[in-house]
Parts: sequence; C-alpha cells; structure tokens
Amino acid sequence: MSWKREHVKYDDKIENLGIYFLRTNMSVTDEVVVWDIYNTIREIENAFRTLKTDLDLRPIYHKSDKATMAHLHLGILAYWLVNTVRYQLKNNNINSCWSELVRIGNTQKMITTTGTNNFDKTIVTRKCSEPEGKLKAIYDILQSKYKPFTKRKSVVHKPELKKNESQQQRLLMSG
Repeated sequence: MSWKREHVKYDDKIENLGIYFLRTNMSVTDEVVVWDIYNTIREIENAFRTLKTDLDLRPIYHKSDKATMAHLHLGILAYWLVNTVRYQLKNNNINSCWSELVRIGNTQKMITTTGTNNFDKTIVTRKCSEPEGKLKAIYDILQSKYKPFTKRKSVVHKPELKKNESQQQRLLMSG
C-alpha cells in the first residue's frame, strides 16, 4: 500500500480546525474560564437529556403544579446523583459520558428462574450475573457491591380451590 498527502487539502483542514466562536454577556476575559463554563453547560444539558430519556422525565405529562414541582425535584436529585458518580469516576481517570456508563452498566444482567416443585409450589429464584472488566472497575471506584442484591428465593402458593371449582378444572386452567 502506498499513499501521499495532498498538502493543499491537508493545510486547508488544519487551518479550520478548532475554531469556536462563543458569545457571552459575562465580564470574564479569560478564554479558558469561558471554555470551561461552556463545557460544563454542555455536560449538564447532556446529562438532563439522558435522564429525561432513561427516567421518562417529561413535564408535559403533568396536570398540576405539584406534579410539575415533583418532576423538577426528581430531575435535580437524579442529576446530583449522575454528577456525583461522574465526578468520582473522573477523579479515577474514567471520563465516559453518562450514556456510555449506562451502557456499561447494562452489561450486568438479572436472571429470574421459575419452577414448580413436587408439592406443586412455584419457586422463583432471582440472581445477578457477575460484573466484568469496566463495570467491575466502576463498582470498585464507587465502592459499590458487585451484585445489587443477594440471591432471592421465594415460594408462591397457589390459591385455594373455590367451592364450585373442581381439581380437574384447575388442572385444565394451569395449562
């Protein structure tokens, strides 16, 4: 394979890279401060956009002022949580955006198994998969458990027969 650089096209691209025009009414003259404020605002907007999608936080569903205020408070609480998690991760050189952190978190799965024992009782067992790689590192940084809950096992009792319901009908209905 061989290649060569077209200097005219390359120089034109390099010349136009990284030029931003930010307009502000702040009396700050330091470019770095303005750029940091701009990036902070972008991160906040991105976090709220993701939260509104993930939590279905849309104020258009509310019919009263109380519901709207509850929506606002829930959104702020969720943002504080997101910001705290991202701050702790950034201090440990994990600079992923919130949607990427959610994607990594979704690699861990919860498994629910249902079965019937010899006494015709339904047994439900719920377990979490083991986190791997990046998710394990995130849990370590946040000092969280690898599994959000321990193994749960429950026995679901079938309802008693009604007066006019026969055992044969019950068997037919259960499949």
